[in-house]
Order: sequence, then structure tokens, then C-alpha cells
Amino acid sequence: MRRRSTASLIGSLLLLAFAGPAAAKGDAMAALDTPIPPDADPGTELEVGWRAWTPDGGSEWPFVGSPIFIRLISTDGGSSTEVMGLENPRGSGHYLATVVVPPGGVGRVEIGLLGESCVDGRCTRSDILFELPDDQRVPAAPVPARPPPDNVPLALAIVGAAATLSLLLGLTRRVRATSGPAGVAAPAHAGLRGPGAST
Repeated sequence: MRRRSTASLIGSLLLLAFAGPAAAKGDAMAALDTPIPPDADPGTELEVGWRAWTPDGGSEWPFVGSPIFIRLISTDGGSSTEVMGLENPRGSGHYLATVVVPPGGVGRVEIGLLGESCVDGRCTRSDILFELPDDQRVPAAPVPARPPPDNVPLALAIVGAAATLSLLLGLTRRVRATSGPAGVAAPAHAGLRGPGAST
């Protein structure tokens, strides 16, 4: 079973090598330990970790001792930074690296297997890019804070005016209820009926 799986892994790698510098959908997988912060400042050094593997039926075969890199591409695609990963622990398919955020911030993350293609004695770089989860390949943009509406002072003024008007109306009703004709204050016994008072 191990021989068959090893042969399957080697076959997959050979197939990917001929595919050229393209994403290896479903054939080579990678996952970051923690997603890259989308708001990381340019020039910041980030400590990152990831694992890389290839599926084999219901199991996974890690890329052990391989030249695997991580690349950060700027938001405008005009610049990038790249660094090779160091497998830790050895034989695990888990890699660590320190990578610098490129100018303009992080727009896309790539993890791949360093490769080379030679034709007629001329060799060019031909990497194999691993498939990353969508939320790790393109860092999620931070949700901006919602600015307060421009009419907040006006709204507060309207609320304050309404409260003042309500208070004045309430005071007016109380004064009318305790006053006699023409605004003369009613006697203290007004509204009370004494003994024998006619109806």
C-alpha cells in the first residue's frame, strides 16, 4: 500500500512539473497556520507557518524536505516579496518563514514549489503553485468603521428642542390647573365642598 501511494505521489509531482507555473488545483494543497493580516503595514516582517501536502484517496502525503516558498503580492500587483520556508519539524511537511509585507500591502498570497524548466539548454523558473483556501489566498479586507451621519448635530438639536417644548407645555398646564379667573390664583380650598354646601 505504501509503495502504491508513493508511486502515486511521484506521478502527481511529475504531472505537475509538466503543467508549468500554474495553480495545482486539487493536486497540491497548502494551508496557513494563521491567515495573513489584510491590514499589515508595508515593510512589516510577518512570522508565518503553513503545511503542504498532496491528496491520495482518503489520506494526505506531506511535501517533505521540499523547496517550498511563500510569496506576498501587493494590492496593485506591481511588487512582491518571497522567501523560502524551513521545514519544522523535519519530515512533517510543515514550514516556517519570515516574510516582509510588500509596498502597497498584501493583495494576494501564494505558496508554491520552486521549479525549473529547461529547453534546448536554456532553463527558466517554472514553479508549481499550491491551492490555498480562498480566505487565505486573498486576505479579507478589514471592515471600515461607519462614520457618523453628517446630520447628527441637527438631529440632537431637534431632539433637544422637542424636549424643551414638551417641558414648557407641561408647566403651562399645571399653571392653568391651579389658577382662577384671569390668571388669579385660586384659594387653597377651591374645589372643596364644606358641610351643607348646596349642589
